[in-house]
Amino acid sequence: MKIKNNTFLVAFLLILSVILFSAAIPYRDGFKNLQVLPKNISEKKLDDIMHQFNEGLAVNCEYCHVRDSKTGHMAFELDDKPEKDMARGMIKLTDSINYTYFRQYDKDSMLVWRVTCYTCHHGDPYPDANKPAKPINLLNGN
Repeated sequence: MKIKNNTFLVAFLLILSVILFSAAIPYRDGFKNLQVLPKNISEKKLDDIMHQFNEGLAVNCEYCHVRDSKTGHMAFELDDKPEKDMARGMIKLTDSINYTYFRQYDKDSMLVWRVTCYTCHHGDPYPDANKPAKPINLLNGN
């Protein structure tokens, strides 16, 4: 009888702990305010894309995103910075270029043949857009 009571108690405590721990984990109902990226994007894929922005422009998250003034946590859904809207435009631009010129490649194999932030920015949020001082003719060396 004592073994049955102990088994019941252990099972009850195990079930109770699972319920309590799962209640402590917040449910994520998708990401808020995604206007260009897919609404059903995985957290890993979104993080990968954001890290590409970080590396391509040599910036951190606060370059485009703001912190909630009350909590101090990042408020990714807010559109308070114009850089965020610019980033959306750049996503559309690179997607358009890649679709127009590189769509014959499978998206998973376009690691080399595609345009990214780094293609133009080279780790600078404001890439140099000046023309070269003298055009070079590659055909005849002048």
